[in-house]
Amino acid sequence: MKIEMELNEITRTHDLMCQVGHNRQIIWKRNFIFFLTGLFFLVLGSCGIGEKSYPEQVFERVALNGNKIPNGFKRHFNEIRAQLKAGSLTIVTQKNEVKKVGAVAYVENHYVRMFDADIKSLKELESKAETAQILTLALDMFTYVDQIYKVDFPRIAKMIDEGKPDVEIDAAIAELDSNKGGIIDEKFNAVHDLIIPYADKHGVEYKMLNMP
Repeated sequence: MKIEMELNEITRTHDLMCQVGHNRQIIWKRNFIFFLTGLFFLVLGSCGIGEKSYPEQVFERVALNGNKIPNGFKRHFNEIRAQLKAGSLTIVTQKNEVKKVGAVAYVENHYVRMFDADIKSLKELESKAETAQILTLALDMFTYVDQIYKVDFPRIAKMIDEGKPDVEIDAAIAELDSNKGGIIDEKFNAVHDLIIPYADKHGVEYKMLNMP
């Protein structure tokens, strides 16, 4: 089955060299991947036809779900602070009601459980000799970022709700990026170096588009 996917360089115009632990250089390979025909496959899946092959499932659960892994954290908190200041920081409750909330409640609603389903789906996927390393590295990557969303995000959100000075909040965000951003990049690149050749080998079709 032909599945078309597109990889977009959404944050970089060229490969970014960054320092990660012990002065070791790695190349940033972050891409944005998505189904061009996602709705089509969603409908087919619900009818029990057009089921994805094993390689397609691996690519989807590793590469597509990897889209949610952030390229830095500053943008998230800048948006939260801007919306909070404007009085437009809201969530949709279980009763489908729009409710104004603080930063902690917003983070708990939008980020804390973001990777729960992705981690569960990876654990449920059959591990084969060819994919064992891919799935192990992907699970490690998702779990690492998941802990940032569950621990570090609420901590900084609490600083926002407590009215800490922007300079203090910015310093906490910068520290998070400095301490853990490079580790995320390294884990992401390790997965990228395996999942793309695997997709090519098994005919999972995608398009690569370098954004200006």
